[in-house]
Amino acid sequence: MATLTEVDYLTLDRAAEYKSEFVDGEVFTMSGGTPRHSWLGVKISVQLELALQGSKCMPFNSNLRIRTPQGNYFYPDASVVCGPIEAPPGTNDVCTNPVLIAEVLSRSTGNYDRGLKFERYRSIPSLRDYLIIHADTIHLEHYARQADDSWVLREYRGEAACVPLPNLECELPLGSIYLGVMELPG
Repeated sequence: MATLTEVDYLTLDRAAEYKSEFVDGEVFTMSGGTPRHSWLGVKISVQLELALQGSKCMPFNSNLRIRTPQGNYFYPDASVVCGPIEAPPGTNDVCTNPVLIAEVLSRSTGNYDRGLKFERYRSIPSLRDYLIIHADTIHLEHYARQADDSWVLREYRGEAACVPLPNLECELPLGSIYLGVMELPG
């Protein structure tokens, strides 16, 4: 299979009726999610918006295309940018400087979200926090970049848990993120 260039991918993705991710020269069509997965993506974006009000940081939903330094492109379920959005020259629909990325975990993408995708995300110099939100149980994994460029994992479970995000000077209550979500088809 022939690999595409970034320019080829962007031309195709901008004209398509559906979103695709671009990894190592290959295009991967994004499939639709379950109602629970979709609602969790909305809920994490809303909770980030509430937590970041009055700051210079802005949350985005799954429509913001993120570019890694290697030229891979992803559509995370949610992301946060602090300050102006940085984009490659000549583009206005790509972001290269997220400080937080959140992915809602599904059974089919779990290994990918924790593996190759997280490896690519870690190469983004501005990225400080990576959140994996489980769709089948009230559980959130928080990977935080340390001063020595290592990553520390902390896990939070149950409605009473609150996820501190010191880099953004806020916290996210799991009870609010998951409110009404677990009743939906997963």
